[in-house]
Amino acid sequence: MIICPTQGFVFVHIPKCAGSSVRSQVRRCDADHVSMGDVAAHPSLGRIDYGHVPLGALRAHFPDEYAAVRDLTAFAVLRDPLARFGSALRQVLWRYEGRPMTAIPPAELRETTLRMLDDVAADLERVAGDPHAVPSRKLVFFARQEGFVSDLGLEGHPRLVDHALPMELVPDLIDHLARRSGVALDPGARANQNVDLKVRALGGPAYAINSMLRRMLPERMHARVKAAAIGMLSSGRSAADASGVLDLPEVRDFVDQHYAADVALHAAARAETPALKAMLSADATSGSGRPVGVPVA
Repeated sequence: MIICPTQGFVFVHIPKCAGSSVRSQVRRCDADHVSMGDVAAHPSLGRIDYGHVPLGALRAHFPDEYAAVRDLTAFAVLRDPLARFGSALRQVLWRYEGRPMTAIPPAELRETTLRMLDDVAADLERVAGDPHAVPSRKLVFFARQEGFVSDLGLEGHPRLVDHALPMELVPDLIDHLARRSGVALDPGARANQNVDLKVRALGGPAYAINSMLRRMLPERMHARVKAAAIGMLSSGRSAADASGVLDLPEVRDFVDQHYAADVALHAAARAETPALKAMLSADATSGSGRPVGVPVA
């Protein structure tokens, strides 16, 4: 999450919904921005991913940040739940097992995916049963999108995010925030991309080199080098799509069963795309614009 109090807006980072790309730009809008994005220990929750805290848990454990989402103009990006599931799987395999999805043999990848479904289901139900809970640090990428748009712990599940946009409108959002803040941003910037490599044996070395360059190079230079490398090495498809995992009936049934609300939420945003695009272009976004912490009247 990025809170820009001077500019009067918040970006709520839903896991695996282009959040890293947007965050890399949004934080430039406001020198006084507040960022929630690290994995660290919390006094009562243990080690959590601070960047991905659903609104019910945010209200219970981070009241100042919750007030910002409630009182300022809040934006979020939504994604097709099936594609998002594949991206979450790719992220978990790389971050916690150190294995690029493209380097795992198909039969092993299928077995690993099906085995993970039970763990994901259990974590989703645990969080649903306690709206003040946070998702497992490892499985947070699979958290339901609806919990980052509405406060599921309050009666009626009030929606706090003013503008939930489909991923196709990320460049429009960044353009809008650039005009709003008067800061030059890059609408085409991409981070943490889920790509399929033409030569899968390059997966491990490519990821390792990218990690090293991200630490060594200035942010903008790293972005240019990475974009050029992806253009040369990538097939243009997502790693999850190319793997065939998203074609598994078990995975499709799982998404239909466990992410029904997210499917409806994303469909509604897609249906509103022309109106949302026009709103961003006209700089007509709505929200209270109150400073952080000022209560709603």
